[in-house]
Amino acid sequence: MQNIHTNSNLQETTKHGGPDFPLEFYIDDTRKFYNNDINWHWHKEFEIICVSEGTVTCQVEQKTYTLHSGEGIFINSGMLHHFTAENYGVMPNIVFSPTFLAPGESLIYKKYILPLENAMLPCVIFKQQTWQKHILDLCGQLFLNLASPERQELLIHNLLSEIWLIMTEHLSPEQLTPRSSVLPSHSERMIPIMLEYIQTHYAAPISLTDIAAAANISPNTALRYFRENIGISPVEYLIQYRISIACKILRESSDKIASVSVRVGYDNVSYFCRIFKKLVGKSPSQYRTEAKSSVNFPGKFS
Repeated sequence: MQNIHTNSNLQETTKHGGPDFPLEFYIDDTRKFYNNDINWHWHKEFEIICVSEGTVTCQVEQKTYTLHSGEGIFINSGMLHHFTAENYGVMPNIVFSPTFLAPGESLIYKKYILPLENAMLPCVIFKQQTWQKHILDLCGQLFLNLASPERQELLIHNLLSEIWLIMTEHLSPEQLTPRSSVLPSHSERMIPIMLEYIQTHYAAPISLTDIAAAANISPNTALRYFRENIGISPVEYLIQYRISIACKILRESSDKIASVSVRVGYDNVSYFCRIFKKLVGKSPSQYRTEAKSSVNFPGKFS
């Protein structure tokens, strides 16, 4: 199983593309992740994702969207998001710097890119209808070119520029309201702090009280904020995160089960095995055997 690499603010630390071509193409398959769940993260780059197989649930900030095969989403810079699938989902996608489209000091950047980059709009959904279908068709051409061993960089830039132009032409002035004019809610500010605390201290015997204290709020408030924003309790998130780390260790190492248990915060290996089987559907040993013989899918979180 894979996990997203993030820093203390949940910003993804993976570098996407290089300075001379700040765009990267990936194919993410939820089967590569524990419980088909791609952890919460954010990045400064823009992201465009299409679903080529299956159905994916995408949560961006506080809103949830269901994307079926043939549909897609644009995720704005700096937006906290995660993906999950009931069965599985395959998602070709690109992550690119805002300056890929135009230099930061240029008129094109200031007039056509910066307003959306700074907007409170978290994302744009693409369905198989009207102008959105046109964007999806262009994404298909773009992804085919990016997957080719002989990339045509100028064509890639032109296709993405056309996608950007069509998308921004259909955004309302309200959607482009600057983020600076809208203060984030208290829960929106506290959730990243608590997530960071869990991802940093999961191996320790932490409790709901500890998680709440990290954000200087009460346990009841922490519980409410998690349920409103994440859909589960802080303790449920902690358990799921621990098991996702355990899956990664089991897949990538030969450590004894007892050692894995301790590394993810469980001193009692029997209890760890019960929790693991309840969530994953098989014992840690069974999981390790099957995971090491499974097919690897290429993705940005490998």
